[in-house]
Amino acid sequence: SFTVVLTSQPVADVVVPVASSDLTEGIVAMTSLTFTAVNWNMPQTVTVTGVDDFVKDGDIPYTVVLDAATSTDPNYSGVDPVDVTVTNTDNDVAGFTVTPTTGLVTTEAGGTASFTVVLTSQPVADVVVPVTSTDVTEGTVPVASLTFAATDWNVPHAVTVTGVDDFVKDGNLDYTIVLGAAASTDPNYASVDPADVAVSNADNDVAGFSVIPAADLVTTEAGSTASFAIVLTSQPLARVTLPVASSDLTEGTVPVASLRFTATNWNVPQTVTVTGVDDFVKDGNIAYLVMLRAATSTDPNYAGMDPTDVT
Repeated sequence: SFTVVLTSQPVADVVVPVASSDLTEGIVAMTSLTFTAVNWNMPQTVTVTGVDDFVKDGDIPYTVVLDAATSTDPNYSGVDPVDVTVTNTDNDVAGFTVTPTTGLVTTEAGGTASFTVVLTSQPVADVVVPVTSTDVTEGTVPVASLTFAATDWNVPHAVTVTGVDDFVKDGNLDYTIVLGAAASTDPNYASVDPADVAVSNADNDVAGFSVIPAADLVTTEAGSTASFAIVLTSQPLARVTLPVASSDLTEGTVPVASLRFTATNWNVPQTVTVTGVDDFVKDGNIAYLVMLRAATSTDPNYAGMDPTDVT
């Protein structure tokens, strides 16, 4: 605030126009001050109110202009009071608010998680923020960048992260959504780097063998056969060799000594055909096993895993 008062009693009303030189920085509550022969020596207060422009533009000087007075008193007609200089203190900070930056979880089943990005002040030019995943085998984002303009800078932009299924039993893996340094001709935002977002992708893979069927197979001494299939339940990191043998070669045989699964054929069922053997003895129906021994592999998920034998 400041005050204005006349230095002598006028013989007619004196009207002094009042205006701000920059309405985007400060405003005054009245358009003029009127002094009369009665109140000429009573100071009149002018209150100046700062305006928030949402732009990080620093402390801006402006002026409250007191224009030349109008009056039929020739002593005051056209007299121009001194103007008043004012500074509007800036309260804006250029930056980004990213919510949340930790604790996000996606899943290999395609589960998603989201976060938002918003500017903390109004830019004077478009602000473009690159968006990337550090591991697209674990999670992806649908956009390559976010663009903020002077019209939507305060509207949170949502980013949805989608988990990716890699078929490997690799546990819950952490990755990051990187928000790169901003590109803008606004010097307040050029190269400003928002906080990155930490995400974990929950694993849904289980290392193991699926044997179908695993029981009730029947061969005959007439040489008839029975078959079963074996497939891995997750993609191995190295070749998996599974030994196969008959527990009684006088009753049934298998044509292979082992099955080999790789990262390319792990999900392709491999068939084992069991052939009955004739022993020429009337010994009734004899049960035996096709033994699936402990697997060998440099993949720790499969090394030493021993599937259930087939009856």
